[in-house]
Amino acid sequence: MEFDDIKAIKQKVSVIPLVKGGANFETHVLIKTDNGYKFKPSTFYAFFCGIFASVPYGALVYAGYKFQQTGNFNFITGNIFPTLIFLIFFLVGNYLLISLFSPIIFDKSNNSFTKGFNISLLNKKQRTIHLNNIVALQIIGEHVRSDDGSYKSFELNLVLNDSKRVNIVDHGKLKSLISDARTLSTFLNVPIWHAGSNEDLIE
Repeated sequence: MEFDDIKAIKQKVSVIPLVKGGANFETHVLIKTDNGYKFKPSTFYAFFCGIFASVPYGALVYAGYKFQQTGNFNFITGNIFPTLIFLIFFLVGNYLLISLFSPIIFDKSNNSFTKGFNISLLNKKQRTIHLNNIVALQIIGEHVRSDDGSYKSFELNLVLNDSKRVNIVDHGKLKSLISDARTLSTFLNVPIWHAGSNEDLIE
């Protein structure tokens, strides 16, 4: 792609965060594979998701035990509030598990970037992009406010040749994100754009 074409794409690309919110810790780490690179969950993120998801499954085991004792599920109807809490933990816990194991892969053997699973129930579709369609990597910082305070989160996005963006990862460790971006920049032979200035990232 010609320099003027890249410049025109840079001017069109949005500098607004693609994914609202984010984590204040490192959620993923980049590792080398035989055919390229992939992101895997960080140890802390895997532990966090495992603990959160263990609560509803522990409750299911307890429900099975109570059913064996009573032969019915009356103990559920008599405890509506705990049951609602269980359902919330069950839904969120399983969503976290799906996110945890969702593949994020750069593969030179088939020249593609792949992210996610095809899960019709959650209206999720796997995204596959030809590596040749990637023209840049974009880093965006976001100040996230919540009831518990505020923190900074950073996202790493792909910029495609049609000026559209695709999120790769989103977490709170800027140093790690920049390091991963530089590795992928070399692998893909594309520049890194910082959304704050829309210029190539220089440190």
